[in-house]
Amino acid sequence: MKKELAGTMAVLATALLLTSCAVKTAPDAAAAAELASVPGFDLEDGTIHVGQMTALSGPVAPTAGEQVVGQQAYWDYVNAEGGIAGKYPVEVITADNQYNPQLAVQEYQKIKDQIVMLSGILGDASVEALLPILEQDGAVAVPSTQSARFAHYANLAPTFQSYQTNVWNTLSYLAGEGKLDEDSIVCGMVQADQSGQARLDAIEFGAEKLGFTVGEPAEFAPVDAAFTGQVQALKSENCDVVVFGGAANNTPNVIAAATQLDFEPTWITEFFAMSDSFRESPIAGYLQDHVLITGMAGNLDDTSIPGLAELTELIAPTKVTMQHVYGFMQGMATAAILEKAVELGDLSGPGIQEAINQIDEVDFMGLNGPVKWGPVDDRLLPDTTSIFAYDPAAQYGLRNLEVGYVAPEGRGEGF
Repeated sequence: MKKELAGTMAVLATALLLTSCAVKTAPDAAAAAELASVPGFDLEDGTIHVGQMTALSGPVAPTAGEQVVGQQAYWDYVNAEGGIAGKYPVEVITADNQYNPQLAVQEYQKIKDQIVMLSGILGDASVEALLPILEQDGAVAVPSTQSARFAHYANLAPTFQSYQTNVWNTLSYLAGEGKLDEDSIVCGMVQADQSGQARLDAIEFGAEKLGFTVGEPAEFAPVDAAFTGQVQALKSENCDVVVFGGAANNTPNVIAAATQLDFEPTWITEFFAMSDSFRESPIAGYLQDHVLITGMAGNLDDTSIPGLAELTELIAPTKVTMQHVYGFMQGMATAAILEKAVELGDLSGPGIQEAINQIDEVDFMGLNGPVKWGPVDDRLLPDTTSIFAYDPAAQYGLRNLEVGYVAPEGRGEGF
């Protein structure tokens, strides 16, 4: 981190300090207690170690690497202020799951005795594979995923709005803009897994609220490289809107197939289906004309948003991407937990679980709506979605249409 950040960070210290406005705790939270050494934290050394499970190699490595940078930027901030509670610096041990759940299990076994918690697990399948092991170990993780099904586990600290919320909010937005009505056909092009089902559930909910017709979905595997069959099926369904549940490695081939087949619906997808490299690629024009993207914050160069102002300064001269924002928020969520665990005097797995139970709400400096934690059954994911058009001239190719949009028709149950 650059030396000249000290002055800027001091100006924002009050807004950023996790023990102030970013975290609201239960009124009966315990007083500060004395810490003891646990795996991942030696009291004599004073350094807290967390683990990040992500794809350092494999098809999603380029964008996953941006999440790593974003999370590290937040730890740079925390450590520049002295660390958690002003005196315990944080170090990240990063493991490579290659977006593969079997490798996630292997890598976790290698690092679990070196960390107090996982500050990220990339991929629904990896979270699913690790969850029973986390429960057995009494360990905690921040899932790097948007699956609502992970909202109510004592061993998980969900941070982001769900796939369902993003899909539903964007369908509602399109209806409000007069681009979706009872004559429309909405389809899903999703992975054949629970993340895909989450998106399909949101389409069904949207049909109940808005009256459109639901078309037959098309499915694919994360490593698929050819999508002509799926796109042809969607075209045969006469889909006006397609909800796409893929990653950036899938997007160019999906768009190539759509272009070849002259298929031009409105596509809805999350930011992780985008890459900065698309701005100068042959697919940029199609993305600009036909794709809406969901994410957090607003325009990524809008430093009036406190979180973007700080992140921009921390990683300069690198331009902020939405993946950086995602990682930055993971760091914020993890730091909030560690602050409370230190206050309670227990950095063990059960102690960290209790810390989450005692945190009512965490906000994210304008980057997203708040997440509500507290007791497991009371937890509630953010209900906001920032909606973007694709614009090659905009930072990361994202031009904001709505910041923190919430469907006026109401929130879906379990979203």
